[in-house]
Amino acid sequence: MRVTNNLIYGQSSRAIGQANEKILSAQEKISAQTDIVRPSDNPVGASQILMYEGNSNRLKIFDESIKMATSHLEYQEVALDSLNDSMDDAHSLLIQAQNDANTQADIDAIVQEVALITESMAELMNSKSADGNYIFAGTDTQGPPFILDGQGRYQWAGNEGQKYAQISENMKIPVTDSGKKLFQDIWTSRTFSAQLLAGDVSFSAKVENQGDFDKFMEDNYDPENPLSNVFTITTTPIVPAGNTPPVVADANLGADSKEDLDRQRAFDGTPGTYSITNNLGEVVSSGLYTAGKPITFSGMSFLMRGAPGATAGISLDKPRRDNVLNEINDTLAVLSDNNSTKGQREAAFSDATTSIKNAQRMVSEGRSSVGSRLNILRDRENFSSANQLSNAVTQDRVGGLDIAAAATELSMKESALSASQKVFTRMSNLSLFNKM
Repeated sequence: MRVTNNLIYGQSSRAIGQANEKILSAQEKISAQTDIVRPSDNPVGASQILMYEGNSNRLKIFDESIKMATSHLEYQEVALDSLNDSMDDAHSLLIQAQNDANTQADIDAIVQEVALITESMAELMNSKSADGNYIFAGTDTQGPPFILDGQGRYQWAGNEGQKYAQISENMKIPVTDSGKKLFQDIWTSRTFSAQLLAGDVSFSAKVENQGDFDKFMEDNYDPENPLSNVFTITTTPIVPAGNTPPVVADANLGADSKEDLDRQRAFDGTPGTYSITNNLGEVVSSGLYTAGKPITFSGMSFLMRGAPGATAGISLDKPRRDNVLNEINDTLAVLSDNNSTKGQREAAFSDATTSIKNAQRMVSEGRSSVGSRLNILRDRENFSSANQLSNAVTQDRVGGLDIAAAATELSMKESALSASQKVFTRMSNLSLFNKM
């Protein structure tokens, strides 16, 4: 075989080129910190790496959604905590205002302080998140959920929808709550109406125990059948043996004579009995009656001053919902009125206290719901972090680079290149005329 210069140069050039390619390949792997720079390096391993990388990228997208949801719910949690504290302060001040030792000036000072608290509560109900959206407005987050109307009452202006965040491929979580449920649709004090139907007595009625009366309303109030909400209280004289019963005036007929009326009034202190019946005539409560001694029944108190033989009608009022701020402001208006009676003030205190208590219960439920969702988000965040770490470990196992082995291989490739270059130099100097 004839050895030409072209053959020598060609073989040497290929050898040097191959050595350079191997060096560049080793350097690429070291620079990329992976054993699979291109799919051809390891087709199966490359597909696995892409699969794990895609999974991690999806998790990172959900991580952003989790961060956004966490931020919204944390804003909501802070607002609800502050609202609960404000209602505690208002409740304490209203209790303080019920002290009979207070002068009107003292009450006016308390009214001013509670009024400032309600203004702060209104701002909290219209709280915004970091992105400028109203957090209690439902899905209509560009406008305030609560506005003051011309009569100075807070009205609901949002909607009852909820915004959701996608925190995994198959899971969404609500990140907003409607302020209508939390603050607007708050049960006010449940009440009843009563009027004297027959009898020459003075008559008054009130809610003595709100808790007992609320329970009675829950068990007995029928919104579809108004007659079921009507009761009657009747007092009856006890006739002593051998005595003639006194004449009891009838509200419709009137006393027969002055003598009969006098006899009736003289009988006022005589005990009798009472019975409370429903619209079907069934007795639901009964007992002894003494003029001037209250008759209590399921949280209601009825006071008659006069002889037995009177009849009064009782009607359960339709339960009402309103914004807790409106109920507090209504109470402040009664307290600010110098001409309001003690009974009116007691009723106003009861109304405000009941609304605050019911609002705090709703806020407590809202805080619990927000806390549960935050726990879910933290669990999902931890799950995502663990999954991404697992993906990274698996990717490194499939295509990871052993730096020590790669450095050794690079050194060997460089030595091979150096040897190829030396061989080329020696061979390029060969000639038939050179002495061996």
